[in-house]
Amino acid sequence: MKKITWSGYVVIAVLLVLFISSSMPYQAQSIKPGLSRYIPLGFVDHLRFISFSYHGEVSVDALGRSGFIEFFIRKAAHVSTFLVLGVALIDLTRRRLTTGLAVLFAYSLAIMVAVFDEFHQILTGDRTGLIQDVLLDGTGALIGIGCYLLVYRKKVRRQAGSLSFRHEKRRHHF
Repeated sequence: MKKITWSGYVVIAVLLVLFISSSMPYQAQSIKPGLSRYIPLGFVDHLRFISFSYHGEVSVDALGRSGFIEFFIRKAAHVSTFLVLGVALIDLTRRRLTTGLAVLFAYSLAIMVAVFDEFHQILTGDRTGLIQDVLLDGTGALIGIGCYLLVYRKKVRRQAGSLSFRHEKRRHHF
């Protein structure tokens, strides 16, 4: 029986968290009351110039102070969750595939998870599935995959450099 790698456990954990969170109605997840109660939100008034559309108007005037901050926290959660998923998926796939195929497979899996997560939200009361969130999730996964590859490449180069250095030392050491 093969041992499950750390990345396998991370993928399972992320999938569980996504399933549980997308099963909950919005009101059960809202952090607006806590934001209003525990964080002084006066600084948000300085952000009134920010206004854009994301399944409705996003601005301090439209959402209120706590709603405006909650929006960005929720979107950061999308990006960071899928960043972690991207790291775990590329770690799993690069063990068996070439780097290019591993990137393609890991990214495709992350996008499929994002699509199914948004579909699951449609089935949940008081929630909507948004293509914009799939794009945000895909961006997070791509950032995670890219960061992993940068770290992995540096690690491989460092190991290769230290191996050649040791080999050089042995050749000249009598």
